[in-house]
Amino acid sequence: MVPGLLPPTSRLQHEVNACQHYFPIFNASSHRGPIVGNCIACKWKRENSLNEGRQLPALLTKFRMNALIKYRRIRLLLPIVVVGLVAAWIYWSQPRRADLATFAPSDCLAFVEVGNAAELLAGLEESRGWQALAGPIGAKSNLLTNRWLVRVARWVGLGNADALLLARSQFGIVFTGAQVGETGPTLTIRPLATLIIETHSSQRRVRPALEGHIEEFARRIYGQPQFTRKQIDGAEITEWSSSDGVRNIVMGFLDSAAIIGNDETSVVSCLETKRGKRAALAGDQFFGDFRSRVNVPDSSLFGFVSRSGVKSVLQAYALYKAASSDAVNASRLLSDTAGNLVNGLACRSQFVEGMVEDRCFLALTEGVVDKLRPTMVAQDRLEIGALPFVPPDAYSVSIYHLRDVDGFWNDLNAVVSSHADVIGALAARPLMRSLLKPYGIEDPAAFVHAIGARIETIRLEENSPSVLMTEALDRQSLRKLAAQRLGPKPRTETVGEFEVLLSSSDNWGASFADNHFLIGPAESVRRCLQVQSQSIASIEGFRRSERLVDLSLPLTAITFKSDRQTAISFVELFSERERPSFSTNANAVDQAARSLPYAVNVTMLKDTGFEWTSRSAFGLPGSLVTALAPER
Repeated sequence: MVPGLLPPTSRLQHEVNACQHYFPIFNASSHRGPIVGNCIACKWKRENSLNEGRQLPALLTKFRMNALIKYRRIRLLLPIVVVGLVAAWIYWSQPRRADLATFAPSDCLAFVEVGNAAELLAGLEESRGWQALAGPIGAKSNLLTNRWLVRVARWVGLGNADALLLARSQFGIVFTGAQVGETGPTLTIRPLATLIIETHSSQRRVRPALEGHIEEFARRIYGQPQFTRKQIDGAEITEWSSSDGVRNIVMGFLDSAAIIGNDETSVVSCLETKRGKRAALAGDQFFGDFRSRVNVPDSSLFGFVSRSGVKSVLQAYALYKAASSDAVNASRLLSDTAGNLVNGLACRSQFVEGMVEDRCFLALTEGVVDKLRPTMVAQDRLEIGALPFVPPDAYSVSIYHLRDVDGFWNDLNAVVSSHADVIGALAARPLMRSLLKPYGIEDPAAFVHAIGARIETIRLEENSPSVLMTEALDRQSLRKLAAQRLGPKPRTETVGEFEVLLSSSDNWGASFADNHFLIGPAESVRRCLQVQSQSIASIEGFRRSERLVDLSLPLTAITFKSDRQTAISFVELFSERERPSFSTNANAVDQAARSLPYAVNVTMLKDTGFEWTSRSAFGLPGSLVTALAPER
């Protein structure tokens, strides 16, 4: 064999090794002759090995780039995933609005609901009334000490028990009845109320804090309360009682809801209703209609009074006015007669321009509105006017504008009689006649026949009788009516250019001023006649409230009322001073209160009842808190 034609011999034992990959040139033959036969295959093999050696670093680089791209994708996606998980956690941690009406028995008298206590407090502290009065009275300017912590507690459920209760809870009050007691000549009426707190938190976190607050409250009002625990129908009931056992506070828990009341029967009733053993108010058709008509998404408070609740309120009012056990039967007759005209009442409150706007709807029995509308709703619009006989320091003034006063009075009598039983129908006439007795009118039928379509009532002091003022269409008839109240020989007195008729037996008076007739307490009538040019319409607080009224609507009545004392009473509940604010800072408090606008409310007759809308410093929330708060 020719040596030059033999195939080249590898210098290494294995063809495929690192040396051949990276140094293939050393494996080539050193002969220079022509390459034929097997040498062609050898050359192809050497060239292929050389190409593979040159491509390997590129493959390694490609592998490293793919890994880097995957790593960068993970780095970009990981924060997005984490943020998504946190957002989902916050979303699922936020409390879902519960329907607290599922705790209220369908036969309850009234139901009040506060959807978000933190938002309610925030609205109160941002109101004009709070900003004006908190400083002089000595209350904190901020009801929410740390809004950021409250938001965190609401969003993610983190914080102490008190923060969770404030930020996440819904509150409801169920009125199930009333207890009437008698102490000597005095009647006492104690409402049976149950507070529902849907905490949206576990019992383990909030129950100890709630029990601690109730324990502190019980010690403050009972002294040394008696503490007991017991099981009722599988629920643990905790009770704090006064030493005489008459007064008590009862609390039960159902899942995340606390049920607290002043009567064990009421608490158990709410527990059974939530468990489905009793019919709930949430399933009542009338309640659903009221809620959809009145309530709005941003309402701070919603309240409902059933027909039986309206009757109970009327009866309690009659008993309060009579202040005697002899008036029980009469008050029941009044509540039944008037209550038969009403299907229910619903209200809601929201914050508007630094004030509380309350809107209420009083639903009337079917057919009542159709009977009253023709003589009640006037064709022209109500005008407030200059109010020349209303003093600038008057407590309140109400303006009524009817189409036909005489016809309306007859229609109202007919409606009341037609919706009463036999006894109620017999009592309806005397009942209707008594409505105008506080103004000194003994014969309402003759009175409404002698006056015009506009009626005003002027109250100079909060607890004083009002002055009734009307247009005098028939002076002779009105003079006879005045003589029935003032007596046969009234004294006369001149006030300015007007003559005043004075009773010879008591402090009552009447006067004809221009084309108006005034009757009421003699001193109040004198002050009304002395107004001249400086009436209540010249007061800035009154003018600010007047601008809130839309006079283009078919209004039946408008009332302007001083909001000073009501606002002061509410803010004083939060005062940090032990002594009343008026005893230490009277001038500053009075000046701040006078800067507030007058409370104003308007009334319209709608399709199925009366709609009543008001603007005031603290509205229904403030009135409810003031009424239920314990005395300091």
